[in-house]
Amino acid sequence: MRLFANLAAIVAVLASAGCAMPINVSEVMQHPEGTQYYTAHNIWYQGARRISSINYQSGAIIPFGTPVDIVKATKWTVDFKDLTTGKEHVIIYHENWGLEPMEGYLKKLLTTKSGEELTKGMSPRAVAAMRRGEVCKGMTKKQVAITFGPPSPHRTPSWDNETWIYWVSRWNTKRVVFKNDKVLEVIE
Repeated sequence: MRLFANLAAIVAVLASAGCAMPINVSEVMQHPEGTQYYTAHNIWYQGARRISSINYQSGAIIPFGTPVDIVKATKWTVDFKDLTTGKEHVIIYHENWGLEPMEGYLKKLLTTKSGEELTKGMSPRAVAAMRRGEVCKGMTKKQVAITFGPPSPHRTPSWDNETWIYWVSRWNTKRVVFKNDKVLEVIE
């Protein structure tokens, strides 16, 4: 009986350690080690160092195109340092709402393009609004995705949808309505 209890304890420790195995971000992104990554979209947070992957649309913003150093990534978290402010943050990933493994989330979170490269060819007025975290009538789906981040798949299963739903808080949402791939209105 004691042998069984010890074996069960060892299996439990190994299983829990295996679940938190680090993810090699360079391998996921298919770029060489040492590649500079940037935020692919604005990341919203409310004072805390811990950020929800739901990207609630309230609080302060880590702007798109911010250079970051990925400290560590696991199945549930992405620890990174904002290289412009020196602040460290942790994104808590909610796979049950993201509907994909962490690796898929990382591909939406990170890019090798700077903010200038992400917005090349866009009007200065649109870029200024995007940096403030504001979606305006006439913006494209790409501009909305950079401004608000990708819509949460459990509420907007396809980017082809004419309405994208974003969380403002745990209880409130806002909708971005498109017509011909341009913002028609934002309903809060």
